[in-house]
Amino acid sequence: MSLIFVGYDTEEVDLSQWGQTNEIQSINAEPFIADKGIFAISDSAITTNEGKKTLLTGFRKIYDITAKLWEPSFSPGGDFTGYHHIHSRYNIIVGFVGSTLVAQHILNGITGHLEHLKISCKKRPVNSLQKIEYIVNLPCEDNVLVHPPMLTQWDETTFTPRDFEGLITGKFLAHAIEHSINASIRSAREHRLDYEEFKQMYTDIFCGVYCPISREHQVYIFRMKAKEEDGVMIAYTEMEKLSKNDIAVLGMRLDFEQDAKEIFMKVKHNGDNAVIALENFMSDCIDKVHSRGSSEIDRPIVSKRLEQGLITKKNI
Repeated sequence: MSLIFVGYDTEEVDLSQWGQTNEIQSINAEPFIADKGIFAISDSAITTNEGKKTLLTGFRKIYDITAKLWEPSFSPGGDFTGYHHIHSRYNIIVGFVGSTLVAQHILNGITGHLEHLKISCKKRPVNSLQKIEYIVNLPCEDNVLVHPPMLTQWDETTFTPRDFEGLITGKFLAHAIEHSINASIRSAREHRLDYEEFKQMYTDIFCGVYCPISREHQVYIFRMKAKEEDGVMIAYTEMEKLSKNDIAVLGMRLDFEQDAKEIFMKVKHNGDNAVIALENFMSDCIDKVHSRGSSEIDRPIVSKRLEQGLITKKNI
């Protein structure tokens, strides 16, 4: 079992510090909320026997992943020669609760997709002013540069740096992760899982990204779901964007989700530091679990932060 808290680190800013008059502030009914990044707090235990025994502590449940966007290269004559240069990088945090084996398989899939994003193109409709639209291909998708249907040479007006602007957004990265998760667990269909077997592979994922276009931090939650087809459980996931005024709890939700959300709302209302409050609450949760003779979660507590692409970490 595991426990993770993830959400947005925000701060209410006094606009008077920026030269706003009281009259202007009174007009603005809503206070200005500064976006300070994303926080994710987790325990670090691997347990067995329904949490009665701890196998390992210090196990990572929140990972740093760097998405890499590769740009195409061309010969002087306009022939595509491959992807040799990284155009840009995007740091992401990804965390999981559930089956460690399934999670590792999913993380491998996410990394395999995000490290090999490639700039490509597709044809626009006939009546469009521009003949092609620039896109980002996942490595598992058909790429017209690699396997061109007709056109094999490109002139100097195509694939310019300006054409690459705005191709990567936070939502695109989240969709790529959602695709990676579903691709990773698709093979489970072949093994005709029943409900008990589905519970054994159950894994929830979150990701935190910084969108370079909107310049906002975004958290997406991927909870594993199942649908029954001919007596077989089909596992899949759908992404859900976390509201700015909420936190997500992954793992042990029945035990601690309501209390965590109440603490978060209370400290935000009082203007206190939500991250510190939830780090302390994570410690209280571990003590409470230990007091009933269980080792489902354990220290050290790991607290990570993503702010404008920079990831920091501390152990508690």
